[in-house]
Amino acid sequence: MPKITDFDKNFKSDVIKADDVVFYNCKEEPFEIRGLFEPKKSERFSRLPEYFANSAEVNDGVRYLMYNTAGARVRFVTNSPFIAIVADVGYKPQMQHMPGTCEFGFDMYVATENDRTNTIYKKTFVPNGLSEENHKFEGFYEFDDSVFREITINFPLYEGVNSLYIGLKENSQVKSPAPYTIDTPVVYYGSSITQGGCASRPGTVYTALCSRWLDSDHINLGFSGSDLGEKQIAEFIAEIPMSAFVYAYGANAPTLEHFENTYYPFYKIIRDKNPDLPIIFMSTPVSINIKNEKIRKSRTARRAVVMKTYLRAMDEGDENVYFIDGFTTLGNSESEDATVDGGHPTDLGFYNMAKSVYPVLKGILKNRKS
Repeated sequence: MPKITDFDKNFKSDVIKADDVVFYNCKEEPFEIRGLFEPKKSERFSRLPEYFANSAEVNDGVRYLMYNTAGARVRFVTNSPFIAIVADVGYKPQMQHMPGTCEFGFDMYVATENDRTNTIYKKTFVPNGLSEENHKFEGFYEFDDSVFREITINFPLYEGVNSLYIGLKENSQVKSPAPYTIDTPVVYYGSSITQGGCASRPGTVYTALCSRWLDSDHINLGFSGSDLGEKQIAEFIAEIPMSAFVYAYGANAPTLEHFENTYYPFYKIIRDKNPDLPIIFMSTPVSINIKNEKIRKSRTARRAVVMKTYLRAMDEGDENVYFIDGFTTLGNSESEDATVDGGHPTDLGFYNMAKSVYPVLKGILKNRKS
């Protein structure tokens, strides 16, 4: 039976088209990894410390999804005329409405050295033909010249990464990137929407878009189906140096009562440890035109809890809190096309979300710098 690759070469798997390639473990200097917990010290890439893997204080989803590499990036500067990768990824395809480019793929953005004002998407390295027995793949991208560039490679959002090797031309130079303009990360906590379901690739989720637009570091602590507002998660987040915290918890609390009982205490743990931290309360995004009355009522009730907490915080004298209404974040007339199922955003939905969150973060971070 014919395959699409018989007719369109663009769908063929990448192969490394160079003999003079030298591979580097991305954990080695001068490569810089962001968005993970102590990635160069840990045996396994993870967003949380290893003690969470056996913790009875968090749910099964957190213990599993902590190894999904949402928000992780490797950054470096090189004058190599090509970038190659060899990656070993987890392989448990479960996403019926999310492409493999995001579930397993790495995508690459390029900027002129020390100038990220014009960061450009160049390539998604995506596997073809993975199986339980074979979960390694290679990718290749060739530039037109050998000038110094800053490279950012985003890790997959919905799988674990066992290893990543970066291939550069022999005798080319590689060095550390310049710090972000906002080098202390913005931290996000929430559901599958925060983790990235259902973007087309890692760089199009709203957290990544805001990071590029702000030139800021970020940490993505979105847990699909598993943001339950546990105290241990709040205590961990409270210890992270942050420039801002986007509090997007709410979609997966099992009941409204659970949400009411956990939402304010989670905020207070973080606020008590970080008295000057900007905190954005964001209710769960939902299409403004959603027809499912049950979901509409649930989102409306939970939005009221978020608003109540926001107002309570201000009544208690907290002047560094902000509110974003999830009913507005996916867009207006086009919001029917902003999700795959009424809840999980498409790339359009994530772009609209980023356009809602970015100006709030920009104002907050500008004021903190001044």
